[in-house]
Amino acid sequence: MSLLPQFLCTLAALLAFCAEAAYSACDPQEAQILGGTYTVLENGTVLQYKCPEGQYPYPNEFRECEFGKRWSPMKSAHGNNVRQAKCQDIRCHRPLEFENGLYEPRQLYYNVSQELIFECYGGYKLYGSRNRTCLPNGKWSGETTRCDDGAGHCPNPGIPIGARKSGSQYRIEYQVRYSCDRGLSLVGSKERVCLEKKVWSGSEPECLSQFTFDTPEEVSSKFISSLTEAVESIDAKRNKSATEKRKIKIEKDGLMNIYIVLDASRSIGKQFFQDAQNVSIKLIEKVSSYDASPRYGIITFATHAKTLVRTTDPKSSNAAWVIEQLEGMKYEEHRQKPGTNIYKGLDAVYTMMIDQQVDELGQGLNPAPVANHTRHVIILLSDGNYNMGGNPIVVIQRIKEFLNIRPRNRREDYLDVYVFAIGSQAHMDRVNELASQKMGEKHAFKLKDYADLQEVFDKMIDESETLSMCGLAKEHSSAEQQEKNPWHASISIRREGKGFEHCKGALVSEYFILTAAHCFTIDDKAEQITVKIGRQGFNVVAVHSHPQYQIGKLRDQGIPEFYDYDVALVKIQPKVKFSSVARPICLPCTAGASRALRKPHPQTTCKDHEEILLPAGNILSLFVTDCINNGGNSGMRRQTVRIKNSEQKVACEEDAKKAKHYVNVTNISDVVTDRFLCTGGIHPEVDPNTCKGDSGGPLIIQNRLRYVQVGVISWGVVDVCKNKRLPSCDKNKHVPVQSPSYARDFHINVFKVLPWLKEQLSMEGLDFL
Repeated sequence: MSLLPQFLCTLAALLAFCAEAAYSACDPQEAQILGGTYTVLENGTVLQYKCPEGQYPYPNEFRECEFGKRWSPMKSAHGNNVRQAKCQDIRCHRPLEFENGLYEPRQLYYNVSQELIFECYGGYKLYGSRNRTCLPNGKWSGETTRCDDGAGHCPNPGIPIGARKSGSQYRIEYQVRYSCDRGLSLVGSKERVCLEKKVWSGSEPECLSQFTFDTPEEVSSKFISSLTEAVESIDAKRNKSATEKRKIKIEKDGLMNIYIVLDASRSIGKQFFQDAQNVSIKLIEKVSSYDASPRYGIITFATHAKTLVRTTDPKSSNAAWVIEQLEGMKYEEHRQKPGTNIYKGLDAVYTMMIDQQVDELGQGLNPAPVANHTRHVIILLSDGNYNMGGNPIVVIQRIKEFLNIRPRNRREDYLDVYVFAIGSQAHMDRVNELASQKMGEKHAFKLKDYADLQEVFDKMIDESETLSMCGLAKEHSSAEQQEKNPWHASISIRREGKGFEHCKGALVSEYFILTAAHCFTIDDKAEQITVKIGRQGFNVVAVHSHPQYQIGKLRDQGIPEFYDYDVALVKIQPKVKFSSVARPICLPCTAGASRALRKPHPQTTCKDHEEILLPAGNILSLFVTDCINNGGNSGMRRQTVRIKNSEQKVACEEDAKKAKHYVNVTNISDVVTDRFLCTGGIHPEVDPNTCKGDSGGPLIIQNRLRYVQVGVISWGVVDVCKNKRLPSCDKNKHVPVQSPSYARDFHINVFKVLPWLKEQLSMEGLDFL
């Protein structure tokens, strides 16, 4: 018996050796791609091809090591064997049919930037796009072109490029059917019916090739219809015309459930799963940042489903708690059973609805809101390649029956199923079956990677409804620097014979910039001052400095400069028109900041804000400083610093004595009052320092995806940037400035000047607490 453990260990070692040998048996050199490169994944069992911009891997992006012996064979979209992988140019597909008109030029395929020109026969009117251009992603610009004589009850539905249509009678109850050319996948409705309202049922189809992806701009413009206007309630009594754009609105009292269903199978892989996890967090952050509190259900699936958050959980509408559960989720939990069972994932959603109904009936809510009044949004992140559990469309049908959704009972708005497929391996035919098909909308999306999906979630909220909300910024990597810091304002003061002085400030309302009072002198006139937000310039109407700011107040004590109450408000004209590059930052102790901090209004107090934003300890914060980008132009970059608000606070403030203008100070509290916040130094880590031109800029606390200003940059012990070039905006090229340990920066604490701010901004609609 004593030999058994030894035998098992030996056997396990042999199996591990054999497995490793199997993984490395396929030689990547035998499967190279012409014109491109490859990456080895999954312990050498998967090969991913990559091509230069404007090209795609033909015929497939991925190959697998089969049985540890050979790379999987390759087939073209038409089923022909392909021996050598290569990079091919992205091209656009040709029209297969065009009714009642002509187009030119006629070719087998079209290169990027080529144009199609359409015209209609006599007696027919052209709708859609007359000219369409082949785009870099392999799709055509514009809308489907249609030639219609108005003889039908419904308009001519058109034929998407790459598709064929059967049915040419457009009378009520008549159908049309679509199919795509070989190698293309149909996304949208395969069948459409002319309804009594004289509109076509379902969604307009399109034909996608393997290398064709939706752009983030396309997806966000379609996805926007379900999650916009997040702070408004549903007006169930409002009558909608048949052609009116439907918008699902998330109610403040929680009559919406959002289910996020994540594919954790081997076909997705660990990295994609982690990316999906991150963008799911981004989605919840976005929804919650717009003051909405739907209930969430979070499910992962591979061979089996794992429910992470249930809508019946008491905290399921608490976005912060839901995100914590998501952050603790592990891909490895499905590692032992890595099949792809979408059926199980969606069945977990259906079970959750049933459980919520039982819970609500038990509370005496009859009929149960979950089946009658609650709107349900299912967001499935998967490639659609299920290999077990059966067809998941069966579960979608059960959910529709539970919600009493039938073809003609006008309840289809109570369920939206969105499917986001990532990468070239997505099975779009299956994805399309699962997604909702609704008039004028699109629910099935194919994106190149998760970076694009993150950008989608960043753009998905209707700008016109949310631009005035404070502390919001674009977060995706392709956003402009001003979009990432849309409250950032540059202030220039022209002085005769002295040139210009430059400061920074923060946009706090449509008319006001918060900055430092020391940027201005008593002789400065409004016409000498200009403000720039992004690329737009503004004139200055007036500068309002805090009445207790007096730079020379302590000169009789040998102290030349005194910066207490160093704040000012600059009134500008014309009024700022809020946009992605011009949004206000949140000021503490306002209703907007309460919502940004996810605290109830009006129950939350100013003291609550201060405890959240400025607790004891070293508080992570940031400021924005100037830099030089790769093109030699000026840019901006964020710098992370720590507000010393505990045992290091005294040492931080004591270093103020090393400033040249405070050499005569014996008691530091004479010049560093309790209205200052202190950053800088080398403990617990080295903090970057502000430069002279940063004066007046905001010291900011980031609370998840919202930004609150807690300080105004006032003065520093050392001018670390004097006689030095601006640093590079590229973090990889940036060389940190070597500063002495006593290099500290001081900022006016916004909480300490709130009475004055409240008085000055009383007409700006900030709703101070």
